[in-house]
Amino acid sequence: MEPERPCNLCGGTRHSLFTTKLGRHTGQRFRVVRCDACGLVFVNPRLSEAENQALYDADYFNGKGFDSSINYVMLEEEERARREESLGILAKIAVLKPGLDVRILDVGCGTGCFLKTVREAGYVRSQGLEFSTYGAELSSKNAGVRVRAGDLVSADFEGETFDVINATEVIEHVRDPMAFFRKVKALLAPGGIFLYTTGNADGLYARVLGTHWPYLAPEGHLFYFSARTLGRYFAEVGLALVDADTLGQQTRRVIARADDDIAHAQLTYVGKSDRGLKGLIFRSVGALSVAPMKRLVSLVVGKGRLPIAINGSSVDAAREARTRG
Repeated sequence: MEPERPCNLCGGTRHSLFTTKLGRHTGQRFRVVRCDACGLVFVNPRLSEAENQALYDADYFNGKGFDSSINYVMLEEEERARREESLGILAKIAVLKPGLDVRILDVGCGTGCFLKTVREAGYVRSQGLEFSTYGAELSSKNAGVRVRAGDLVSADFEGETFDVINATEVIEHVRDPMAFFRKVKALLAPGGIFLYTTGNADGLYARVLGTHWPYLAPEGHLFYFSARTLGRYFAEVGLALVDADTLGQQTRRVIARADDDIAHAQLTYVGKSDRGLKGLIFRSVGALSVAPMKRLVSLVVGKGRLPIAINGSSVDAAREARTRG
């Protein structure tokens, strides 16, 4: 275990205990705290870097690691369970960065489902980055595109920049979010967008369940963000927020539907992976795939309320969205 650390967002050293949680993989009990100054929720103290890296082995990708609610390899065999999520992300890209020649980097690409969907949709300039060597090899094989092994902060892209950086369920895992977001800023071309999903610590689901929120997996989920803390991170590194009010009504509708599809897909595939009571509940709700149910799921988990970031201004995003078609 590492010693206690100051807040990654504001440097504050006064933290209030949010909860303690037993790690499934290590059997150790972890403290999850909230920064008194900025409200960031994070694990403190946490596993060492070497201990943390060791979590992401073959067992993790096969549903036997610290987060047993997800079995990535099994889901690749049932591709439909994650395809809805991938298509939702692509729908956002299509309205915010039109054209098939956009340069896409998928960070934390796992087993390659999104990259495979990107390639099949006709995008020809995509690549991936995966922290786990096991995952990188699996992702490259499944997706048929280049996938680097390593972490974003230390990865060398030799001056290459991207129009879209996507990080699905990644940022809660990173050890230094500020450095991660600075690297995102550096790698985005002017007008480039940063898409991601992560748990919303201020979402209704998290607020109602409190210390029983299933997203609390302190061995590997090190940070728990809100729209407010992410907005502050993005401002600190020089990224702007895409203001929905500057986008056209049709673009807003597409993004909202995409967020609903993504939230519903994630509920469904966690339900398929988790064989316990949580999985049963998720599978039951996920089976109701009508639009109103998807909207309800999206509103409850609150992931769609987290801001999209752009290397430029929201006006740039609106201008590019208007060129669609």
